[in-house]
Amino acid sequence: MIRFCLLRVLPILLAAHLFNGASFGGIFYVAGTGSDTNAGTQAAPWRELRTAAARVSAGDSVLIKQGNFLGFDLISKTGTMTAPIVFRVIDFNVAVVPTTDRADNRDTIHLIDCAYVILDGLRTFKANRGGLRVEGGHHVTIRNGTFGNDGYWGIFTGFSDDLLLENNECFGSTNEHGIYVSNSGDRPTVRGNYCHDNRGAGIQLNADLNIQPGDGIISGALIENNVIYNNGVGGGGAINLDGVQDSVVRNNLLFNNHASGIICFQIDGAQGPRGMQILHNTIDMASDGRWPLNFLQTTGSNFVRNNIILGRNIFRDGLRFGSSNDVVNTDSDYNVVNGFTPDDGFTRFSLSQWQAQGREIHSTTGSQAALFPGTSFGSFRLATNSVGIDRGQLLPGVFTDIEGSARISGAAPDLGCYESGPVSVSIEKIGAGVVQLQLRGGPGFTYRLDASED
Repeated sequence: MIRFCLLRVLPILLAAHLFNGASFGGIFYVAGTGSDTNAGTQAAPWRELRTAAARVSAGDSVLIKQGNFLGFDLISKTGTMTAPIVFRVIDFNVAVVPTTDRADNRDTIHLIDCAYVILDGLRTFKANRGGLRVEGGHHVTIRNGTFGNDGYWGIFTGFSDDLLLENNECFGSTNEHGIYVSNSGDRPTVRGNYCHDNRGAGIQLNADLNIQPGDGIISGALIENNVIYNNGVGGGGAINLDGVQDSVVRNNLLFNNHASGIICFQIDGAQGPRGMQILHNTIDMASDGRWPLNFLQTTGSNFVRNNIILGRNIFRDGLRFGSSNDVVNTDSDYNVVNGFTPDDGFTRFSLSQWQAQGREIHSTTGSQAALFPGTSFGSFRLATNSVGIDRGQLLPGVFTDIEGSARISGAAPDLGCYESGPVSVSIEKIGAGVVQLQLRGGPGFTYRLDASED
């Protein structure tokens, strides 16, 4: 998989996006060349983000230019839906560094009881505990950030409702997870993030009844379009969901994770999963990994459709249920899946054996080699003749794939997170030093390729 960054247009795009739909307040600047005795203007910027954090109010925007800045706290700052408080990076080489001079230096950036706040493009590395922590409050947005090699977590939240964690990269957490949404914060959206090489989970939601206040349930979560890989050498699912109910997990790509794939369960949460929708995910577990998809301690019905559910460990390849009650509570079909366990791994059934019981009637089996052209190089797009093409069930509310391409390009939706054709262009690494340009489209389509120094 190749990620593209159009560096030359970034400042222009950010400036265009800055005022989209928001009421105008003050506009302030922070830069590595500034001084905290300045006025915070473009010509006389402040030196530290903590100076801006102490002074902003509803509708204000803080534009961040090049420099390294000390970790900071944003406490009880409240914007509105139309006048949020915005911190946005508009330059390159910006980083927020760990500190030793605050009362609590565990988390490099710490938001406490804030509402309608947007942090856009911030980067932190090697935090003492968390790169960024959101504690309490509501309607906090963290997007386009990079949080790497932190002590415990890249992003850590607790008791915060209506979160939006979008297009961040969280990697290399030494002890635990990339993104950790904790306690009883409802309606979090976790979208388009890259979570990789974390010792624990890539993304963990843990409602945790033991920490009060709260009901021990996270509900209304949307986890979509994330790429999650190389996590879990210390345990924890690629997507770990404890006490999560009435939520949607769709269009995610999970590969080479070493513990579980997607796991819905109850340990710290007040209740087990119910109302979960697991849709159009591509899961390919590492050879030392556990089961790709798991339902344990269910308390009500769950819905599973149009997924690719594969593991490279032949004894843990497919869908795991903890008990017969979990089997009854899970409506699963139209998947690529090779195996099942109804009793937490003690017994294993093949798809044909499972279908003989009247389950997964429209599902099929498949291998990685048959489905994908280049898994060795991180490519999980479906091959032209893949069994996952046009195999899915049309689902209400699922209109696009992980990249925003429309579903139902053929006779029916494709399985997994990617939709193929009828017209698509992709550039993928297929071998050492070999990059392949793939053009997909039927008769009547004309392609034009232009090259430039850019």
